[in-house]
Amino acid sequence: ALAGLPTAKRTAEILLEQVVRLHGFPQDVVSDRGPQFVSRFWKAFCQLVGASASLSSGYHPQTNGQTERANQLLGRYLRCFTSSQPSTWPRFLLWAELSHNLQTSSATG
Repeated sequence: ALAGLPTAKRTAEILLEQVVRLHGFPQDVVSDRGPQFVSRFWKAFCQLVGASASLSSGYHPQTNGQTERANQLLGRYLRCFTSSQPSTWPRFLLWAELSHNLQTSSATG
């Protein structure tokens, strides 16, 4: 479990370290309305990197359906590999990411 939500600044650092470093800058960042995604800092960060910041409807996760579906699949994958030892799930995240990224998708071809 997380100790708490990361700040907008820390979220931007994580995005740079874990996403931009591997995939380049995003064109659009879709998020829930978490405080780290609606701050002035976050808006300035998105503007600086040339990304639009799209917010899903509050209390309506279906708006962000693509992400919710990916999270469901990730959870299913992790449960398959960690059902006997749930605390080991962090070891499997890289493989879950690889599995997800190798899947053919109508959005990515």
